[in-house]
Order: sequence, then structure tokens, then C-alpha cells
Amino acid sequence: MVTVDSARPSAEQPVPGAMGTADIVFFVLAGVSPMGVVVALLALSIALGSGAGVPGTYVIAGVVLALFSAGYVRMSRRITNVGGFYTYARQGLGRRGGGATAYVALLAYNVATIGIFGTLAYFGSAVISDLVGVTVPWQLCGAVFFVVVAALSYFEVTLSAKVLGLSLAAEVLILLAFDAAVLVENGFHGFSLSVFNPSVVMGSGAGVSLMLAFGSFVGFEATALYGEESRDPRRTVPRATYVSLALITVFYLFTTWAAISAYGVQHAQAAAQAGPQTFIFDATGKYLGSAATDIMQVLVVTSLFAAFLAFHCNTARYHLALSRDGLLPRAMARIHPEHRSPVVASAVQLGLVAVVTFAFTLAGQDPYLGMGIALYGLGVVGIVLLQALAAASIVGFFLRHRAGESVWGAIVAPAIGGLGLLVGFVLMILNYSTLTGTTSTWVNSLPWLLLAATAVGAVAAGRQREHTDGDDHAAVQEAAGA
Repeated sequence: MVTVDSARPSAEQPVPGAMGTADIVFFVLAGVSPMGVVVALLALSIALGSGAGVPGTYVIAGVVLALFSAGYVRMSRRITNVGGFYTYARQGLGRRGGGATAYVALLAYNVATIGIFGTLAYFGSAVISDLVGVTVPWQLCGAVFFVVVAALSYFEVTLSAKVLGLSLAAEVLILLAFDAAVLVENGFHGFSLSVFNPSVVMGSGAGVSLMLAFGSFVGFEATALYGEESRDPRRTVPRATYVSLALITVFYLFTTWAAISAYGVQHAQAAAQAGPQTFIFDATGKYLGSAATDIMQVLVVTSLFAAFLAFHCNTARYHLALSRDGLLPRAMARIHPEHRSPVVASAVQLGLVAVVTFAFTLAGQDPYLGMGIALYGLGVVGIVLLQALAAASIVGFFLRHRAGESVWGAIVAPAIGGLGLLVGFVLMILNYSTLTGTTSTWVNSLPWLLLAATAVGAVAAGRQREHTDGDDHAAVQEAAGA
């Protein structure tokens, strides 16, 4: 069996054994941002997509990602590296394929992080103004969030995990309270099974709903990024992956089902079309009272903050992996000697956030509509493309090194999952203007940057000298047994 483990100087190695399954799950679920997805995407999916059939699209997306995960977790047992998809592609698709994947990851995660930051700053200012009556510039709100994330990322990763756990618990609890209130009020008969009827799920607008469903899961793939920092990565990462995917699927399924039941199957789409921004808030106010709506507004901000922190940490680890392998400046690989955090990689990522935010501000762009939606939309498309590339990498790797693994789990399942992800990527490209919510030509042309990143990455990797003492700073070893 081929295994790939980190084998690098201590100056470039994060603290091993710091994170358990729960810590990684907190990072993943916070990056997914359940509250943000429910508020921002659920109503849009119902309004523009398949209406009452939206819960069924989450089932489809969950099944596709479960098939992908069958190979993903097997790969995580063989490869322990902060490079995630990049390291997998390097082993499964070769050096140029790895370089192409690396630069797509670099672009996708950075723009997604910056987009989340712009959205966070906007909603932070709006919620303070709405609840307190004091106008606070979004730039000031953004600066406060920026400093807090910089401080948290400086220390050991477990501190960030604790903060994410608290934020995640609060947003999930209020949404579960909403689900329970709708169930108590309407009873089981109010949750119509017609929402899973294939003709409803795959009806008019199904492409938009499937696109948004796949987009709602973006962030779940980050489990492998923390392999080097986890306890017993060959067990911790697979567990965290399956737990995260199961929780995300079940949560979205029941919350969307509850939201549709709150309005009624026949009326949900019309209500979402009439007021997508207030769709969830209005339903929450009806079933839990106005105080719950105010709390939910605050939790939208904490959810976005958690997503910003999680995506920043994910992106910093990609910076670290690429710098160790010569695809970024080597100085970015330095680890803090005490906290074992990727301080230089984090500083560079936050520097990009600051520079891009400043540029958008000078250009007079809105932090949400101009920066947030445009850049996060590009990041979502890029990460789904990464997932599809990872599926191809996994199949390629196990076609050569399948010892001890089942054909179904190592090859067939990830191949089917990869095809599903490719369909999701194509749907996103075809419906990109819906994802971004704008008709702006420059915004809707952003996916071309992914093609440019792919080409640049392949060329950069091709120019690297061949490593004779271990590729990607990872020692490839042959071991007997499965």
C-alpha cells in the first residue's frame, strides 16, 4: 500500500495531534456557514429553482458528495498533508495536474475568503444599524473582524476551533428551534412527502436549485487540510468527513423542508419570489416570535464571521503547502515556533484581504453586491471544480495503488461522484449570473480566471525541477497490507 506522510523540518510543520474529530467538524461546518446558506441561498433556490422540490436537491447533492467521499477518505488515509486537493492531484494526476489544481485552489479559496469578508462587513454594519439605531461604517466593522481573525489565527489552531464551535452551536440551535416549531404547529402531515416527488424535484428550475445545493456544501471538503494537525489522521479525517457530510445533508434537508412547510407547499415559491431577503426571517417571526428574528439577525453575522475565520485558516494551509513545494515563495512556509501556526501564510492571506478590499473601496464598489457576491461566487465555482478534480485524482491514484481497497470504494464511487460534481460545475457556469445575482459583465466573466489559473499552475509545475528525495515534501513509502 502506498502511503504519503509529511516528512519536513519542524520549522515548517504545524503542531501534530492538536485536533480531534470534533475540532475538524467545527471548522468544516463553520466554513459551510449554515445560517448564511439558509438566509442567502434557500429563498433564492425556492424562488428561482424547483420551488417545493428544493429539499430533494439537497438529497441529490448529499448522495453525490457521499460517493465522492468514499474515495476521499481512503485517499486521506494514504496522504497526510496540509495541501488537501493539491497533494491528491499531485499524486493522482502528476506534477502538472497538481500544479494546475494548486493554482485553482489558490484562487478559489482566496477569493471566497475575501468575498465572505465583504459580506460580513456589510451585514455587521446593517445589523448594528437595524438593532441599535447607530450607523457604523462597514469599513470599521470589517476592521474589527479583521483584527480578531488575525489574532485567532496567530495562536494554536484549537483556539479557533473553540470559537467556531460556540458560533456554530448558536446558529444551529435557533434553526433547529424553528424546525421544531413548524413541526409542532403543523404536525407531521404538514411536512408533505410530495417535495421528494421526482417530477417536483426535477421540474422547472431544477438546474438552479441543484447548482445552489452543491454550492451550499462548499467547505465540507476542508477536512483533509487538517490531517497534519489531527490526532491519528487516518481515523480522524475520515470520521470528520463523514460526520460533517451527514450533518450538513440532514440539517439542510429538514430546514428547507420546514421552511416550505411553514408557508405551505403550494405557496412557498410565491412567498420566496415576493420577498427572498425576508423569507426565513418572516417565517421565524411567525413561529418563534419577533425576538427570535432579532437573534437570527445577530447570528447571521456570527455565522459569517465563523465562515471568514474557517476559510482564512483553510486558505493559509494551502499557502503553506504550496510554499513548501516551491509553487509560492518559500518564506511563506514558516511556522510560529511556539503556537505552531502558519503565521506567514496567514499574514499573506490577510494582506490580500486588505489590499483587495481597499481596491474595491476605491472603485466605489458595494462590499456585499460588488465584492462579496462577485468574489464568493467565483470561489464557489472554483471549489466545486476542485472537488471534481480531486475525484479524478483519487481514481487515478487508486488505479495504480489499489492494494487492499475495494474497487467500489476506491474507484467506482468516486468516479460517479466526480461525474456528479462535474455536472454541478457545468450548472454553475451556465447559471453563473443567478449565483452572483447580477448582470454585470465583468462579474459574470470572472470564471475565466479559473481557466487562467489552471494554465499558469500547469506551467509553473512543469518548470519545477524533479524531486529525487520526496515529492511535495512528502515521503512516499511502500507498506504491506491494507
